[in-house]
Amino acid sequence: MSYFTKKDQKGKTRQIGKRGFRKGSYFTYLQKSVEKEKAVVDSRHELIASYAMDLDPRVRALETQPFTLDVTTGEMLHTKEELDRYREKLTTRGRQGSLYTPDFALTMQDQSVRIIEIKDIGWIDFTDSYARKIEIAKELLKVKGIHFEILAGSYEDTLPCVQNLKLLHSINNQMNAKEVPPSLLDLTEKLPAVKSFATQIYDSAEMLSVSEIADANQITVVQVCMAIVMGIFDAPIWREVINKKTLLSGAAEGSMNCIRYEHFDVRRRT
Repeated sequence: MSYFTKKDQKGKTRQIGKRGFRKGSYFTYLQKSVEKEKAVVDSRHELIASYAMDLDPRVRALETQPFTLDVTTGEMLHTKEELDRYREKLTTRGRQGSLYTPDFALTMQDQSVRIIEIKDIGWIDFTDSYARKIEIAKELLKVKGIHFEILAGSYEDTLPCVQNLKLLHSINNQMNAKEVPPSLLDLTEKLPAVKSFATQIYDSAEMLSVSEIADANQITVVQVCMAIVMGIFDAPIWREVINKKTLLSGAAEGSMNCIRYEHFDVRRRT
């Protein structure tokens, strides 16, 4: 679930770079967020990308707008207070910094860190000054052992991946709620049989509809979606909206879940 707010009241999001007050922001609850209460993003593109990252099994933790980097000095500021003091120091010295605040920092399962910038596919013709800032930021982060990339995507409510990520992310939040939903408890009891069933259809290269899988295992369609989130079934979430007729295949034992943020209509500009 996400909410639109005209002003970012809490959190460091974009308050670091003081951009959050110039336009509306969205805040949402992410299971992997290092922020305890909520995560705040600046656009629907960032919102849907955050859902994919939250569901990506390779991502251990994520942080929105994690720091501000002065590309002229390499100074990295992690809080608004640090940035305010840094700006005051620059003013005292009669200097101006060139500040850049990335959208996301991801900590992967292998403990590597990746910085991700999300852009609207309609806005990828960077000005020379912005392109230069990004290039310098990329090199500075590389020295620190941090991977940097830009993902440019489109957002339409009718896109299958958007609808599917909204659905699966909502289910993921329910699965991780303080009060475990009865549907998850029921699925947990049947999990060995469901996994065995998924292995069988994977080995046979068979594809069955969501309804067929639900009927065969005596579970609900929602529980099949839970199994998708858990990586038991592989769903074509980037091509078609998940419904009762959607064809699924079993996922390989120990394989990655199909939900990976790179599929966010990926077009890299690095």
